[in-house]
Amino acid sequence: MQKVVLCVVLFVAICELVAASSLALLSREERGAKKGKCSEWEFGECIPKKGTCGPGKKPGTRQGGCRNKQKMFKCQVPCAAETAVAIVDKNRKKMMKKKGCRYSKGPWSECDLTTNMMNRTLTLKKSNPDCEETRTVQKRCKKNKNKNKKRRCMYNKGDWSDCDPVTNTRNRTLTLKKGDSSCKAMQTRVKNCGRAKKGCRYSHTWSACDTTTMLKTKLDQLKPNSKDGCPATRARPAKTKKCKCKYGWKPFTKCDDNKKKTRTGILLEHTSDAGCPPTKDVTKNCRKAKDICTFGPWGKFGPCENGVRTKIRTIVAGSDIPKCVKKSAKTKRCTRA
Repeated sequence: MQKVVLCVVLFVAICELVAASSLALLSREERGAKKGKCSEWEFGECIPKKGTCGPGKKPGTRQGGCRNKQKMFKCQVPCAAETAVAIVDKNRKKMMKKKGCRYSKGPWSECDLTTNMMNRTLTLKKSNPDCEETRTVQKRCKKNKNKNKKRRCMYNKGDWSDCDPVTNTRNRTLTLKKGDSSCKAMQTRVKNCGRAKKGCRYSHTWSACDTTTMLKTKLDQLKPNSKDGCPATRARPAKTKKCKCKYGWKPFTKCDDNKKKTRTGILLEHTSDAGCPPTKDVTKNCRKAKDICTFGPWGKFGPCENGVRTKIRTIVAGSDIPKCVKKSAKTKRCTRA
C-alpha cells in the first residue's frame, strides 16, 4: 500500500515539473498573451497634417490580451535640411561624448537670413588625440521680439494752447527729455477742441420756486462752446416739479366761532428751495366732541323671560345720549328649567 501512495506522489511531482518547463519554453509574447498582458507598441509611418513634413500622426498596434490594440500617436516628420544637420550633430555629439572630449563654447554668430540658422565654434579644452580641435554647432535663429519695437524717446509735455475758432483745434509742444540721436528734439501735438459749434448746447438747472404755483421749472443755461446767436437761457415749461419747502410748525389755535382752528409754519431755509414763502398757514375744521358716557357697577342678571336674561347698570352721565343708553344694558340667552 505504501508503495502505491509513493508512486502516486512521484507521478504528480513529475507532471508539475513538465508543466513548469513547458511554460518557461514559451516566448515572452505568448506568455503575455496567456496572462492577459500586452506587448510593446509597433508604429507605422508618420503622416504629416500639412505638406510633406512637420507635425502629424502615426498608427500604433500591439498584441496580447489588451483592450486597446490600435491607437494614433503624435509624431514629427523633420524637413530635409533640418534632418541632415540634426543627424550629423547628434552622431558627432555621441562620438565625442564617448571619447571624453570637452570644449569651450564661443559666441553665436549673427543670423543667416537665407537659412535662418546661426552657428558658433567650439574649441577643445582637454588634449586627446582622438578629439577634433574645433567643432561648429548650428541652431535656428530666435525671433527677435524687439526688432520692430520703436526706440524709446521721452519728452516734456507743454500746456495746451487756446482753441483756434477757425480750425477748431488746439496744440502743444513736446521737448526732448531723454533719447538717442534718432529722436526729434521737438514735436507738436494737435487735437480737436471738442464738438464743433453745431447748434445751441445747454446745461440743465432748476429755477427758483414760483410762489403762485409752488412749482419750479427746468432751465437750460447756454454752454460756452455753442453757436453764435443762441439765447442765454431756454425754459422748458413741460419739465416742472413741486417746490421743496419745509416748515417748523406751531401748535393749532383754539376753535373759533366758525368751528375752525389754525396753525402757522416758519420756513426752514437750509432744507428748502429758493423762493419758498417764509410762512405758511394751515386751517382745518374742529372735530366734534366725543360722547362721554359714565356708568355705575353692573347688576345681576334677572330671571329668564322669553329666552333672555338681562342685567343693567346705572348711567351716571349721558342718560340723554342713545349710545349711552344702549351700553347700559347687556343680555344673554337662557332656557327655562
